[in-house]
Amino acid sequence: MLLANLRSEVMKYAQKMHEAGLTVGLSGNVSAIDRDTGYIAITPSGMKYEELTPEDITVINENEEVIDGIRRPSSERLLHITAYRKRPEVNAVFHTHSTYATALAAMAEPIPVILAEVAAIAGGPIPVAPYTRFGTPELGEIAMESMGSSPAVLLQNHGVVTVGRSLEHAYLIAVDTEESAKIYLMSLMAGKPAVRLEESEIPVLYQIYSRKYGQNPLEP
Repeated sequence: MLLANLRSEVMKYAQKMHEAGLTVGLSGNVSAIDRDTGYIAITPSGMKYEELTPEDITVINENEEVIDGIRRPSSERLLHITAYRKRPEVNAVFHTHSTYATALAAMAEPIPVILAEVAAIAGGPIPVAPYTRFGTPELGEIAMESMGSSPAVLLQNHGVVTVGRSLEHAYLIAVDTEESAKIYLMSLMAGKPAVRLEESEIPVLYQIYSRKYGQNPLEP
């Protein structure tokens, strides 16, 4: 099986994403790229996460052509392809529908820097990409344009995209994005919006995270 290890990892993290409540039903998708070949291992369209096997993960190229696999690849494959083309430092992409972050996406409300963790992972607010129909070439282009150098972006009226140097990294960004969205929304519901970090503190925290946290940080 072509890219057997990568396909197994994509399956594992897709299931983790689902088990963590970052998706519901059949929504969401996960991929990882093999930079040596340019091939992308991506979750299939419309399959239950708990039933996935490595063989169900499809290998495609940048032209959307199936290189290996028995399943139709995710309908959002163009979103993933665009992310890898625009962000050469990125090796994994998650598209989630996590509840709190998606609620903010439906409000077209960015996640402000109210937590040190948001500053550390994103270097600024997590932006919102304007509404664009799913499955279209335009969605990937607008998502990446809105994301800029951030590792996360909210898709208006849709969901969330996170990227990372590895599947683990992109998954943790998705988890942190949802937690940040939850805390922000809870502060709004409490009737007292959370205090935002000082602008001067944000780049300091981002540099600390980029240079000192983990083993091989994603560079901006």
